[in-house]
Amino acid sequence: MKFNLGILKRREFKNSLWNTADVLILPMLMLLVTPFFIKKLGPAEYGIWMIVNSIIISLGIVNIGAGDAAIKFISKYNALSDKQNIRRIVVSTFSLNVIITAVIIMLGALLFFLMRNINFFNINAAYMTNASRLVLLGSVVFGMKQMEQLALSIFKGFERYDASSVMSIISKFLLLSGQVIVVYSGYSLFYVFLVSAGITLVVVFLEYLYVKFSITYLSFYIRFDRSTLKEIFSFSSWSWTQSVLSIIAGHADRFVVITFAGPKFLAYYALASTIGGQIHQVITATISWVFPKVSGKTERKENLLPLYYKLQLLVITGGTLIIGFLIIFQRQIFLTWLGAETYSHSILLIKLFLYLAFVNMISIVPYFFLLGANLIRISAFFMFISVLLTITMMIIFYHFAAVNGLAYGKLISSLVSIPLMLLFVHYNIIEKKDLKSGFILYLPTLLIIVGFYIENLYSFIFIAAAIILIKILYDNKLKYITAG
Repeated sequence: MKFNLGILKRREFKNSLWNTADVLILPMLMLLVTPFFIKKLGPAEYGIWMIVNSIIISLGIVNIGAGDAAIKFISKYNALSDKQNIRRIVVSTFSLNVIITAVIIMLGALLFFLMRNINFFNINAAYMTNASRLVLLGSVVFGMKQMEQLALSIFKGFERYDASSVMSIISKFLLLSGQVIVVYSGYSLFYVFLVSAGITLVVVFLEYLYVKFSITYLSFYIRFDRSTLKEIFSFSSWSWTQSVLSIIAGHADRFVVITFAGPKFLAYYALASTIGGQIHQVITATISWVFPKVSGKTERKENLLPLYYKLQLLVITGGTLIIGFLIIFQRQIFLTWLGAETYSHSILLIKLFLYLAFVNMISIVPYFFLLGANLIRISAFFMFISVLLTITMMIIFYHFAAVNGLAYGKLISSLVSIPLMLLFVHYNIIEKKDLKSGFILYLPTLLIIVGFYIENLYSFIFIAAAIILIKILYDNKLKYITAG
């Protein structure tokens, strides 16, 4: 079975490498120092850090998706060599992000006062008082990160993922280094957040200087043009809806955990979800360059099928290798890294989130194809279905398996919702009126998950069956893939 390696020589592969480096290097370092943070701060205070992060990220509901809109329309007008419209889009998205940042910081200030008077999560009053100060500082960091994401999105719209990734890596490295130094020096979480806010303000200012220096015809000032805003909102309003749903799906479980199990258990739960989420982010970053690529191909009415199947096969293969390695060597990797106590409290949760990461991988490519094909509304609809299923399944499985049931519920909900997205994408975008191709692509994933879960000799049978199905699928699409 031969594979066309021409893709490895193209700009897309370089973009993939840069984006993967961005998502992989610093977050992996963050994971590596997590046991250090838990040991130095204690599980309870680290749990407070995690719930504060979730509260701050929840403020992202006001982010209307200007960054995604910038990628979408910059790539569109860049394909048409239209600098005037690129400038128009950049000014408007910059103006919107200034407003968004201000709103996030004001909401952080509001939460600061509310949390000092209302114990939302039924935890120790001292924890809640400390958390209120952290939310205020964190809102400054998060607000400025919205500005940073726009700067990165501008480069992505030009398919300059190298510049975007270098900026992001430097920013994350400086932020993590500051946090490690503060914790190592014995200071409290308050100073961790205070130093983070200072670093972020300086870095974002320098990033915009670099964007201006690199693309000299761009300008950054506040101006609102009605027709431009209408164009942006035609895309970003649905991106915003999807972002809100994603925040709910990604963080609702943490609020439930801290309410019913307290911050100490949340530390282990957050560790497990971060491991699974980081793997998902790595795969997403590896192929996120496809968003502007699909957008350009859609504008030029080009065939999307070859690119789609190349990416899906790469994702399934890469995901199987990554998750399989971590499952097989789970004790050697996680026990050595986490230590006996943290390992014993978190290994079941870690495995459940590894399974979840693998299931979710198969939705990454369809997601970007929906965005690039101007079907953001459909993508938001599937996210809404996913959120409903996730909350429902979490509640149901919580009654059967206590707090661990939350992770089981998230896994089952993905097993149900993702095939629905696959069927739609294959029927309407890829295969054009062919439903069965979506089922054929999903079945190997299901077999591999079962093989991972049972962890015995029968695992090889399920995984071998999946490989055979993938081989059949590949041979059936060979004429398209080798030609693409």
